Amino acid sequence: MTSTLMNRVGNWNPQLLREFRGRLKPRSIAATIVISIVGQTLLGLVFSQQISNPIIERWAGLAEAMLWILPYALFTSGSYYLVSDLNQEEKRGTLNFIRLSPRPSRGILLGKMLGVPILPYIAIGLAIPLHIIAGLNSGMPVFFLISYYVMLAAGCFALFSLAILYGLLSSSRTIAVGQQSVVAVAFAGLTLFFLSPLYFAWNMAVTWRPLGISEWSAQGDTYQYAQRDQTVLIRWFGQAINQSVWLSHGFTLVVLAIATMLIWSMLVRLFRNPGTTVMSKWQSYAIVAFLEALAIGFFVVSSRTTGINTFTGMAGTWILYAFNFGMILVIMLALCPQRASLLDWLRFQQNSQGILRDLVWADKSPAIVAIAINLLIINALYVPWMFLVGFGKDNPTVAAIIVLSMTGVLLIYTAVVQQIFALKIRNPYTWTMGGLGLWMLVPPIMLAILRIVPDQMPASMMIWTFLGYPFSDFEMPMLISSALVGLVAQLCVIVLLVWQFQNHLRNLSHSQARPVTG
Repeated sequence: MTSTLMNRVGNWNPQLLREFRGRLKPRSIAATIVISIVGQTLLGLVFSQQISNPIIERWAGLAEAMLWILPYALFTSGSYYLVSDLNQEEKRGTLNFIRLSPRPSRGILLGKMLGVPILPYIAIGLAIPLHIIAGLNSGMPVFFLISYYVMLAAGCFALFSLAILYGLLSSSRTIAVGQQSVVAVAFAGLTLFFLSPLYFAWNMAVTWRPLGISEWSAQGDTYQYAQRDQTVLIRWFGQAINQSVWLSHGFTLVVLAIATMLIWSMLVRLFRNPGTTVMSKWQSYAIVAFLEALAIGFFVVSSRTTGINTFTGMAGTWILYAFNFGMILVIMLALCPQRASLLDWLRFQQNSQGILRDLVWADKSPAIVAIAINLLIINALYVPWMFLVGFGKDNPTVAAIIVLSMTGVLLIYTAVVQQIFALKIRNPYTWTMGGLGLWMLVPPIMLAILRIVPDQMPASMMIWTFLGYPFSDFEMPMLISSALVGLVAQLCVIVLLVWQFQNHLRNLSHSQARPVTG
């Protein structure tokens, strides 16, 4: 029977069968079962000893503890397994062998996702019956239990897709760490301390709120913290998304589906061609539009709703500024082609008539135009929000300076990064990330230490604006004049960097055309 089942698995997905055969050893299975059962036993003993509490509260305590433990354990261990496996495959050279398979890339990657974390799947699967029993005995809503496992599966698929993407990137690109275990631990740490809490925070505030989980959780809470949150509504473009069961689940699942689809489009691309850019130019446009619309939607509501005072127009302006800044930095590193790709593009471009089309769509062309388009996409949403809701509602001139300063400094960063990637150096990612880090942190820190700040020295506003930090109340007219000088300086530097990069490309093109003698 086992042999027949394995044959069926192999016929459906050979990569999944390969992972099963490598991991489902009797000793590994036995150890996983023992760890899961012992963990459940210890957890049950902890709550069974609380004899001062009613039996229903003990069941509730056990159910709530497992409610948190299961996703944390599954997400952290599964992401570690996936990243570590891909790095080990790359180190052994077997990943390139897998790439030669005629099987579709999606099937191979799905086999990895289902097969590599099979032991964590088994351990969590053995704990599910106890969680369901504890939940039902404590009065946990049945529909919440169904939703809990639906969201666990959806979140697991999205997170593990991201883990595979990270594994492919870390295995094919030397950034700052060379140890496979360090790379895997880094992503597991990110999952444990950021992604898993984010998963819970969102679902507790939005997805599960209409199902009565807060009321159930507050049963044994003397202070009833959970009930205090009942008045908090999460709105997206004016629509409350955490009041209706269908809307809360639909919104969450649609966002996860779009994000996962974009991740898989990059996965398939990178798996077959590990030397290419992380994403294509059209993928970057889609990702930026999706993330910007998603983020703007929440701040539209937060700025206009009197019941939510946390996010004012000022706070929303700077939070979105930081979000957009960070997003473009990531897109920049993912989109800039390296020297070999640029040489291929130059070789092809000699016979091409559509250089503008190449700069907009071609993967191996320089990324400066593509980043400019992404900034246009961002500003198409960010600017109207700023002038209708944010800081620009009362200070349109200052809002314009903020937008132009961000756009200018990011274009400068892009030109510099693309120039570094075009050089014949080892580990361009290390040089780029180190250079950007120094540029973004050292000048403002030194200026602050020396007290060269706009409040005390208005003329210094041109320096802060040039660096992309136009942070001031702009009450004095001289501050605006200084900021405008900073914007003009940004424009001059952009023109100079683009001209220099064009000369570099011209030299590369001539070196390509020069015949080899000897």
